[in-house]
Amino acid sequence: MTHKLCATVWLLLLLPLTANSQNFFQLSESADDGQLTFSYQWRDFDDHQQTFDFQVDKKEFLQPLKRYRGFNLERSQRELAHQLNRYIRQQQWQGIQARLTPRQQSVELVTANARTEQKQQQLKEYKKRLREYYHERWNDYLEANFYRQLTLPPGEQGIIPDHPAIAREVTPTIRPLIQAIGEQLGNNTQRNYINYIASFIQQIPYNDLNSKLDSRGDGFVPPNQLLYYNQGDCDSKVTLMTAVIKQIIDTPKMAIIYLPKHAVFGIAISRRSGDTTVEHDGVNYILVDVTGPAAMPLGQVGDETEFQINTGQYSVVPLN
Repeated sequence: MTHKLCATVWLLLLLPLTANSQNFFQLSESADDGQLTFSYQWRDFDDHQQTFDFQVDKKEFLQPLKRYRGFNLERSQRELAHQLNRYIRQQQWQGIQARLTPRQQSVELVTANARTEQKQQQLKEYKKRLREYYHERWNDYLEANFYRQLTLPPGEQGIIPDHPAIAREVTPTIRPLIQAIGEQLGNNTQRNYINYIASFIQQIPYNDLNSKLDSRGDGFVPPNQLLYYNQGDCDSKVTLMTAVIKQIIDTPKMAIIYLPKHAVFGIAISRRSGDTTVEHDGVNYILVDVTGPAAMPLGQVGDETEFQINTGQYSVVPLN
């Protein structure tokens, strides 16, 4: 592949990979046609040098996920209260309204004083139907904005980005990356593909802006932005892993495993002695921690992650 050097603007120059002075990442932009060229060079788990590059159109590459935004509870409840009151007007119900609590953390249903037993029963039925409508609209709101609810043992709840949905959404955008990896490895084993992709993603600099269940997604970046800015947190990286591996290996069961303030990838392939796994609904997932900067092949995780797995502090979200 050749490039017109005179028409190239260097956006991100050589970033250090390790102390051995190897260079991991270069990003260049052609001033002629707006093409971005991503170039990578690193040493894998076997200390072999790996390189590949791919090109994308900058405008198209940075367009997806326009509707994704950091989660804001107050904003979501304002929007839901508006929808509930519109529904009340459409039904022509009298004596009931939806309003925000003083801190705008939730929506409450307020009814007028009922003078008769019949009116009390009517308002009770209105409340029941409105609660059902609220839950439907709440789920729609989360889905429309790429969010989902997550519960971690022993019952901690939160709202997190819907990483599987985001991975599916951005797959067409990062297809040049997927094709470049396929060209490098060709006809190879599933384990070799997983380790190659894991070692690549682990080299991307780690940047954890917030904890997972209370960050409202503020620290998360979708895979295309993770590649463009060359940094991201653990769930940003596991989303990239999901998007890439599902296009290359489509048969085994896969999952994202969430732990307190962490996320790892899981895949159900042949297990080797020493592989760390979790079992969920009869499926044994071998874990892949793509966070970095530690180099950990398929089946290896850090001590804290292994402790949390062994003590059941995790939640599994299957991908297929």
